[in-house]
Amino acid sequence: MHRYVVSSLAITAAMSFTVSALHAAPIAPLSETETTLSEHHKAFSEQFFRLPARDGTILEATLLLPHTTAPFPLAIVSGGASHISSSNHGPRDRYSYLSGYFLARGYAVLRPMPRGFAGSEGHLISDGCEVTTTARRNADDIRYVSASILQLPDIDASRIVTAGVSFGGWVQMAMGTMPLPGTRAQFLFFPLMQISSCHNDGDRLLAGASEFGAETRLPTLWVQGENDSLATTEAWKARYAAYKEKNPRAELVDVPPFLNDSHSLLNDPDGLRPWMAQADAMLEQAGLPYRVVIADYLPALPPPASGYAELNDFSRLPARNDMMRKAYQAFLAQETPRAFVVGDDAESVGAHSADPIASALSACGKASGNCHLYAYDNRVVWQGHAASQASQQTISVQAGKIVSVFYSALNMDCSARYVPAIRLVKGPVHGALRMSTSATGVAHHAVGPLTKCNTIPVRGSVLQYRSNPDFHGTDSVTITKQVSTDPSDLPVTLTYLFTIN
Repeated sequence: MHRYVVSSLAITAAMSFTVSALHAAPIAPLSETETTLSEHHKAFSEQFFRLPARDGTILEATLLLPHTTAPFPLAIVSGGASHISSSNHGPRDRYSYLSGYFLARGYAVLRPMPRGFAGSEGHLISDGCEVTTTARRNADDIRYVSASILQLPDIDASRIVTAGVSFGGWVQMAMGTMPLPGTRAQFLFFPLMQISSCHNDGDRLLAGASEFGAETRLPTLWVQGENDSLATTEAWKARYAAYKEKNPRAELVDVPPFLNDSHSLLNDPDGLRPWMAQADAMLEQAGLPYRVVIADYLPALPPPASGYAELNDFSRLPARNDMMRKAYQAFLAQETPRAFVVGDDAESVGAHSADPIASALSACGKASGNCHLYAYDNRVVWQGHAASQASQQTISVQAGKIVSVFYSALNMDCSARYVPAIRLVKGPVHGALRMSTSATGVAHHAVGPLTKCNTIPVRGSVLQYRSNPDFHGTDSVTITKQVSTDPSDLPVTLTYLFTIN
């Protein structure tokens, strides 16, 4: 049994024949949809194709088109093959963070599927332990399908870059030995192929890297991390050295340890930072677009650690109450990528979405104001301070009239989660005060799902103030209010300045 192990990446192949000679018949997508990332606004087009390989086998391909002016340069991006087998063909490759990198710079992005992958016909190409032969045969299919796409009037066949991830990177190395005319650079992300029945596949990968490097002169960016679960640092550095010895135009991005596994680098927006600047520089040197023209095709990039607190330090959260701690516990239980956002009246967690930061900020903004990112993945990025345990508010009231301040803490069904305890710290000098923790009133939520409770009488506490009939000026009252069901949480101190007209 063999086991493909791969990730997504793009590839470039050179052909000794012309595209027009290969593909005379016009092609058209079977379907086209508009796709927008969650919480983003700018859509891109997604076209689905089924195209013949050289022997007539039908292969699937997805073409992503930015909403900019055509013709577009083309990025051919090959994905990985983790867990792909004769019984598990995997999903069709579509948008990924690597796709987004190219889309944001105005490229059309082609995601071809090898035979036996997703809905492509045929069987997985495998030549046993001959890993270079397997790569070359898969590359020939991708080259042929890509040549079909180059016929489209919206594609600029003179400006091509290829990229591949894991198995896709290994195939792209083979593509680079016969690049399509117009190919100017290739990006290889942790290129690799593993055959479980081959005990010396490391030696074969090393020999293959040298062989592929000798057959190309494409500018090549090789991206690899120090804690790759599928390749020891010693092994991949030897492969890169063998490749660069034969192709001096190769450059390495040596990524420091990334979360738990750098082989998942492109599964997290954080994984874009280590290599984008070097990739942009290579594109620029190759005469290809390298500046971002539509940032909406990329997720929000998280800031670095702020040093405000350690990730698991609950005592440093912006506010000390049971709801914030519960939300933060939910955040810590999520797999990466994950984001934790806090607002004046709500907390939210974003995870497992194309843009976890934008998702969490949007969710918080629907329930609260003043929303900010507190933590991302395994670090605190908060630049603010812990919430003050004291606040002050000015309230205007006519002389002799009663003004009421109502406090509640509600569940989503508008029932009382608890009735906030209020205690007097400093009473008024020029008026009378009444306080009760057994009151019925109306909440005043400005945003969020609890606004539905604003018209429903609910249980809570109330403070009522009335000035002396002959007083005009400012009177003050200071109280404390319970903020949590946890008795160890300190109450907030509230001061009211009553301006009597």
